Amino acid sequence: MKRMLSSIKAKRAGIAGAWLIVAFTALAGAAAMSFDLGRLAIAVQRCQDIADSAALAGATRLPYETPARTAALQTAAANAAEGAGWPVEVTNADITFVGPNGTVDDYTLGPWAQGLKVTARASVDFSFSRTFGILGTEAEPSCIVIRGPVEGIPIATMWIAHNTPLVYGEQINMLMADGPHYANIPGSFGFLQEPPGCTADWFKLLQAYGLTATDIETSFVNIGDSVFAKTGVNVGNFKSALKVDQGKARLERALAVGGKWEHDTFTDYHPDNPRIMLVPLVTFLGDTGSNAEFRIEKFGAFWLEGINQGQKEIWGRFIEFDFPGGDPNSQLTYSSGIFATEMVR
Repeated sequence: MKRMLSSIKAKRAGIAGAWLIVAFTALAGAAAMSFDLGRLAIAVQRCQDIADSAALAGATRLPYETPARTAALQTAAANAAEGAGWPVEVTNADITFVGPNGTVDDYTLGPWAQGLKVTARASVDFSFSRTFGILGTEAEPSCIVIRGPVEGIPIATMWIAHNTPLVYGEQINMLMADGPHYANIPGSFGFLQEPPGCTADWFKLLQAYGLTATDIETSFVNIGDSVFAKTGVNVGNFKSALKVDQGKARLERALAVGGKWEHDTFTDYHPDNPRIMLVPLVTFLGDTGSNAEFRIEKFGAFWLEGINQGQKEIWGRFIEFDFPGGDPNSQLTYSSGIFATEMVR
């Protein structure tokens, strides 16, 4: 009997020992996988950050593919070279463009939108997982950014007739009251009232100085909105807003020696340059004086060049402009004149 009991105990001890080995092996495998999956997660995040920044940089050069590709590749290379981490690669083949009405992955664009997709790649070699025959894997996250027309902007309180011929880079007299379109609207001299509910008055919006976040938010107007003429504006008013007003006028700030915008040009500028004026392009609906009503058809971005107050002229160049922080509508079926970019995936 004693021998039998001893034999049973020995078998049980052997079984327990075998299970203990299995348990330790499983725990070791789990720890190994956890360590290697952690490495993979870090690599994926690093790739994602580089893909995001490259796609956003490239999108600012759309719809022109060559500058967009160059910007994306340069940004990816610069970010990949910073700090420690896995070598990350973005090549020409990793940048895909999509045009109007095109599809990238499962995202379809409208007739006025463009987009690009950037994929960043890194090889991740595993350590402990090699014991189980898993040598490594590839991290290859991507980012899609679209550029599309916006439906609303913070207004500069002037109007320009929507049928005015506009050519990129060419100067026009922005003060529409003196022609060529809508020159004979009684009491309207080319300026607009602030939108209803706006916390800044028309002059502050025209000067664009000292605006609060609430002022900007409440100054937005949209395609199809009605806006109304501002009467009683004299030469001194728009001179103070645009040319000289103790350092607060648009041109004073933009041209200040040693300032942020001193060397900007209409082809190469900071997007917050005070010389950039976002103006509604409108159709006159009727009435006179402060009741003269206009419908916003689209928008125009203009680079303020100067004023000729004697002749009541405000000169600006028609430019291309992407609105920072704007909300693009990639499905819009017409061009609003102002664009913005957005990361969609």
